[in-house]
Amino acid sequence: MLSESQKHETYRALGLAAMCSGGSEHKISWAMYLLEQGIETENLAILATLLNPVNEFEAEDYFTRVLSELKIERPCDDDALEGYAKVLATDVVNGVLSPESGASQIYAVNVQLGYPNSFGEYTVLEDEWYCECINGWSKQKRRDEIVKACKETIEVLKYPDVFKA
Repeated sequence: MLSESQKHETYRALGLAAMCSGGSEHKISWAMYLLEQGIETENLAILATLLNPVNEFEAEDYFTRVLSELKIERPCDDDALEGYAKVLATDVVNGVLSPESGASQIYAVNVQLGYPNSFGEYTVLEDEWYCECINGWSKQKRRDEIVKACKETIEVLKYPDVFKA
């Protein structure tokens, strides 16, 4: 059974895998994180120790094996991306990620998903010039608005149901 922080990082890895073609560096980083957290399986150890240059097919194969071993069902890309947006919003609210960086990364998810209504405000919040010159916001006001939007995002989005009992 994974802890809440391990699940948080798993949602991040699933989202990054959906965001990036290949994404082996994210899969390997996630595997290393889990190993450092005391989670051990043979395939996890192999994935965590793949060396550059990484064969994307090999990384994907081991990633899939690890998900199966840990009883994690891989969500469709859209669900993985929404889970990733929730991870980013949570990181902003918890002070792990700066509001500006969080808005920029959530905007990238918005683009990847084809600009759904649920992320529309990040189109403006990501644009520093627009917020300051058009809206007349100070840097602090923009930061506050991003945190407010992230809190709303956390309430609206659900993590994909990927963990099997």
